[in-house]
Amino acid sequence: MVVELRKIIILLAFLVGGLFIACGSDSKSNQHTISLETDPASIMNQAVAQLLALRSASFSLNHLEGNTMLVPGVLMTKVYGEVSIPDRFNVTVEAEAEFLKSYLEINIITIEDSAYITDILNGSWSQVSPERLPFNLSNLGQTLAAIVEAVEDTKILGQERLGNVETLHINGQIASEDLSGLVPGSGKGFPVELELWLDESHGLLQQVLIHGRVVPTDDKNTVRELRLKDINVPVVIEPPNEVG
Repeated sequence: MVVELRKIIILLAFLVGGLFIACGSDSKSNQHTISLETDPASIMNQAVAQLLALRSASFSLNHLEGNTMLVPGVLMTKVYGEVSIPDRFNVTVEAEAEFLKSYLEINIITIEDSAYITDILNGSWSQVSPERLPFNLSNLGQTLAAIVEAVEDTKILGQERLGNVETLHINGQIASEDLSGLVPGSGKGFPVELELWLDESHGLLQQVLIHGRVVPTDDKNTVRELRLKDINVPVVIEPPNEVG
């Protein structure tokens, strides 16, 4: 009798354990399916709302293929820095002078209506009118929100982990002129493919790949990579110590 009772208890334990495993598998499977079957439009709308609420961030815009012409003879390869919305940013521009084949580095700071830029020859700071800057990143959140809102034909490609963030990988199309707030000198009428990675839990934009010609001088295979990090982590941006 005792032996039979033990057999029954062991059998019940296996059945209950199997039931828990099955339920756990179904739950994970359903969660995965729900994420991938979510309407891309609703996810993009959530990303727009998050970007409009952006207060600060670190960012980099890097050319994986090609470059951007800032002015004739000067090609930008990368820009990176910090923004404090609505009216402060501190960035470094990496570029190449075509005629000298030399590396250039330009630093730019804007604080409200004041702008400062370093001389490409000696690195000294001077104050300039904000209108003279090659770009304005003060309202980066609004700029990116407008870009995300303009993306069409979106589809979810899958789930992907970037660093320690679980993201949804989304593909879409956009016209080159809709990127003018981010890419200096954007042309009109060029079809551009975007890949976006959005934080799966909050919809925060983490990374964008921009494929194709945006500026008329671009090669058709140009690829730009935008990355955001330290999102909404407060930053302090002050004027340079010495201004000529």
